[in-house]
Amino acid sequence: MVARSTQPREVELPAPALFGTKMRTAMLLLIAVLGETYPAELARYLGTTISSVQRTLDKIEDEGLISTRPLVVRTVTLNPMLPAHKELRALLLRIAEGYPVYAHLKESRRTRPRRRGKRL
Repeated sequence: MVARSTQPREVELPAPALFGTKMRTAMLLLIAVLGETYPAELARYLGTTISSVQRTLDKIEDEGLISTRPLVVRTVTLNPMLPAHKELRALLLRIAEGYPVYAHLKESRRTRPRRRGKRL
């Protein structure tokens, strides 16, 4: 049996520090590409902890760039009430086009739950 590490994998998604830091920009790019997502998924793709993602999401939400809904899990989208929502989304998607890894992440995204009891 192979032991799985509980530490997040160190994967740095390419992103310019356009929105303050590379992490914030990569998070916004992921949110734009994925449409609607949740903190655990962002943490997995970014290779960081959920608490780090939650803190960053809180700051970005305070700035009005994203909106969240606390359902069973906290869902995250770009803020549709932002006056420049369409322009921001178009900018983020255009930037993501320059990095094929974002398209690959969207294509490989699981769209339905894993069968109960199935091993990873």
